[in-house]
Amino acid sequence: MEWRLKVCIVTYLNIFLALCEPKFTYANSKATKPLVTAVYIFGDSTVDPGNNNGLATIAKANFPPYGRDFMGRKPTGRFTNGKLVTDIISGLAGLPDIVPAYLDPEFRGSRILAGASFASAGSGYDDITPLSLNVLTLKQQLENFKLYREQLVKMLGAENSSEVISGALFLLSMGTNDFANNYYMNPTTRARYTVDEFRDHIFQTLSKFIQNIYKEGASLLRVIGLPPFGCLPSQIANHNLTGNTSACVDEFNDIAISFNQKLQSLLETLKPMLPGLKIAYIDIYGKLLDMMKNPSKYGFEEVRRGCCGTGWVETAALCNPTTTICPDPSKYLFWDSFHPTGKAYNILGNDIFSQCVPNHI
Repeated sequence: MEWRLKVCIVTYLNIFLALCEPKFTYANSKATKPLVTAVYIFGDSTVDPGNNNGLATIAKANFPPYGRDFMGRKPTGRFTNGKLVTDIISGLAGLPDIVPAYLDPEFRGSRILAGASFASAGSGYDDITPLSLNVLTLKQQLENFKLYREQLVKMLGAENSSEVISGALFLLSMGTNDFANNYYMNPTTRARYTVDEFRDHIFQTLSKFIQNIYKEGASLLRVIGLPPFGCLPSQIANHNLTGNTSACVDEFNDIAISFNQKLQSLLETLKPMLPGLKIAYIDIYGKLLDMMKNPSKYGFEEVRRGCCGTGWVETAALCNPTTTICPDPSKYLFWDSFHPTGKAYNILGNDIFSQCVPNHI
């Protein structure tokens, strides 16, 4: 796909690419030039590179052993030992493979040109989900994007910044927290909605977000569906399935399947309402489930427990500098009880990227 950008935009981007940090490599881009002008990420802990670091919340990962295999063994706020799936995607698209957090104090100057993540660990579509942890709602993430756009306009001018945004890849990834940490943990939410009503409530928020980001100039949006969250180590432990070698919480996986089917229908419904917006569903369920069911195919030996601590309950503050970690995270599908390892994110990132390419990233 060719983007007819003004010379100054290309110049700014080339300067940025020349000055950016050396790549931390799991996978190298085959793109001879960037396939998109930037990447903009919205979502939860699976795509948050550190926006929660400065928030008054327990949903943080800016301490060891998080970042154990990141550049310089540095904990950045990413809920894993290495890179996130969105870092992989950005690198494969020909952009720097470290997507910065918008709220990072160092996010300024030329660093803003190739995009940012506005995601917040613990967030979800329903406002109750993030507010219970004092993290950013999806609406607040959108407001931060608008502030970001003001920065871009000051640097490039209104016309050029609009060209950058229209040529960028927008990715949205959330929803697991809404069900696992809100609907099934909050009696008030369950009293208010049936599970189908809650899903429809979520879709109202999602639809509004898509329409708003379209108004902001987005022309390329990918929405990642739900994973088989009934197979997360935390859910296996919560439902006393640790003694079983293969059982997952079937009710949760069924919810994810139904959600993903309805999500695809929703996106198809929105397409004619938003002319010029290339929008598509991205499946993560199938690949992650295959990694769980056929671990040896991917080089994994443990897919039901995380590398950190016992692997059943540890995440965020429970996975800390005093916690024992496994000797070789590359053999584990999960880093903690909720989040994949950097190796798993690399596999997922390549798979998501391959889904984007046929749709002309």
